[in-house]
Amino acid sequence: MNCKKAFIALSAVAPLACGGGTGELTMTTYGEDFIEVEIPTAAGPDDEGFVDGFRLEYSRFLVALGPIRVADRDGDVGAEVAEARIFDLTQPGPHLIQRFDEVDARRWDRVSVDVAPASDAVAGNATDGDVAFMNERGLSSHVEGTATNGAESYAFSWSFATDTRFERCQEADGQLGVVVPTGGSANVEITVHGDHFVYDDLQAEDAVLRFRALADADGDADGDITLEELAAVTLDRLPADQYGTGGDGAVVTLRDYVESLSRSLIHFQGEGDCAQTRR
Repeated sequence: MNCKKAFIALSAVAPLACGGGTGELTMTTYGEDFIEVEIPTAAGPDDEGFVDGFRLEYSRFLVALGPIRVADRDGDVGAEVAEARIFDLTQPGPHLIQRFDEVDARRWDRVSVDVAPASDAVAGNATDGDVAFMNERGLSSHVEGTATNGAESYAFSWSFATDTRFERCQEADGQLGVVVPTGGSANVEITVHGDHFVYDDLQAEDAVLRFRALADADGDADGDITLEELAAVTLDRLPADQYGTGGDGAVVTLRDYVESLSRSLIHFQGEGDCAQTRR
């Protein structure tokens, strides 16, 4: 039997099982400590955290996830969540997206997830108010928080309507997708990395965490950093060894830069990566 032809989406969520045994597949999402707790000051040169003395706490971290698809390279679909769901990753996770009881037991090597402007998204773990906020404004992500450094304190509330597909997701060891075992269970975790918003280079391997340039963008010194204030700061005004764009000529201001970072939040199974397609 052709699995692709057998798959008929009768609802927003549909599993597919054909041939051989089946197993259980669970989809979750997780923001880890950097979103749920804080991004700390780095205690030493090899520690994770800000290198410039700041610490950051998110109070709201909304992401529109979906569609999410688990398939193979031929396009046969094993499990799919067709609609976008809104999650607030500041809440303790991992958060259940969907559980599928009968999925064909084999490797599914094409896992993808969209982070796109919401219009008719539904709640993942977000409140009805948060879902309405994202849908009415057509947002793919929205973050709020406070960064402090001693007596300094800066609040921010940033919304983004970027449209990005994350596909061909692989684990940190390079294994594509997920293996569903016969009679067993497997998990697909869409991991969201909140530290990406404060990278000082668009090339992740070259980045460290800094907040000073964002703090200095607070032009009216009211302690609230707006996207409009970030747009007033061109990258050529910043230190030459910071805020590298990887040759992306469209990234000219700090607002461009932070918006570009908003497209890089998604990881797979913790530290795994996905290929990005900007739409």
